[in-house]
Amino acid sequence: MSLSAATAASVGPTEGADRQQAAAVAALLTRHPHAAGGDTARLLFSDGEQVEVPTQLVDVLRQISAILARGDGLVINALSRELTTTEAAKLLGMSRPTLIRLLENDAIASHRVGSHRRLFLSDVLAFRGRQMEERRKSYEALMWESDALGFNDG
Repeated sequence: MSLSAATAASVGPTEGADRQQAAAVAALLTRHPHAAGGDTARLLFSDGEQVEVPTQLVDVLRQISAILARGDGLVINALSRELTTTEAAKLLGMSRPTLIRLLENDAIASHRVGSHRRLFLSDVLAFRGRQMEERRKSYEALMWESDALGFNDG
């Protein structure tokens, strides 16, 4: 995932009024879940120009504003719709050989461009979502078992 100035943006840690404004935006977006009930969000400028904000962008703004409200900084990267195996492995937090094994077992869809494998970003993100859900369920099962065995009794 090589980055250039055109595809990466960063924001340093926030303080003072910026942090308070980010908290206000985060609170507003949390109070108004965009996808529920068909609500629409609009971006309005002081000259009266406005535009409807797509649901995906509202979700991203919700996450960004929460990060900035905590006072943390962030880096945003642009990813193409199609990833190399190296880029996909990095996004998934695994080695390239591990990813190749998953591709060979059809755990993640891929296709060939010449002799190289490529993965669609949507397939990689779907796999990551499934992984996270499986981990969450395993953790919950472990906690239930721990409680049943009395390990959490103090």
